[in-house]
Amino acid sequence: MSSKHASIWLVAIVCFVLGCGVGLVAGVLVVKEGREFVANTFRSERTAAVDNPIAVERPAFRFQHAGNWKVDVGASDYDPDHSFSIDTPGQSFMLFEIADAQLTPRSVLEQHIEAQTSKVMKSATRTSFTKWGAHEGEGAVLEGKLLGLTPGSIRIFCFRSHEQTFTVIEQSYDEDRAQVEPGFALVERTFQLKEP
Repeated sequence: MSSKHASIWLVAIVCFVLGCGVGLVAGVLVVKEGREFVANTFRSERTAAVDNPIAVERPAFRFQHAGNWKVDVGASDYDPDHSFSIDTPGQSFMLFEIADAQLTPRSVLEQHIEAQTSKVMKSATRTSFTKWGAHEGEGAVLEGKLLGLTPGSIRIFCFRSHEQTFTVIEQSYDEDRAQVEPGFALVERTFQLKEP
């Protein structure tokens, strides 16, 4: 093969590879989840602004969260009294699920652990705990690789009060833990239930 033909083939291969790469990126960016993944990949975590807290007041409970965190009111399952997440500037979050039923905290915890270990953290070590803030219940910290890629942790706690069952889930990467831990602690320390 002449050097002219080799050059043509090399240019063709380079154009093909570049075209595939551009097509892949464009395809990912067209899908909402793909755009969010790309955006989150380049978002860096920031230290939780616990000196400038934001108060959340609902009929059944109240708490404060870091000033640079936000409640994700745009989520499809957002319900300020039953299902909401508090997102950090990076990729960490807290998720609250509140059921209007007296469920067994242990069974709710086990269901959440099964869901997390089947989808998010397949190989996880587990450490149990029984208190979150002022509340007694059933909890577990799962440690391993989130989505099989990056070391992180998922902390799950379930407790019951009156006619409701509360589940709190915290998720963060190990490299971000020092920045988000004060924010998690602020929510835990200030979360108070109101009398029914």
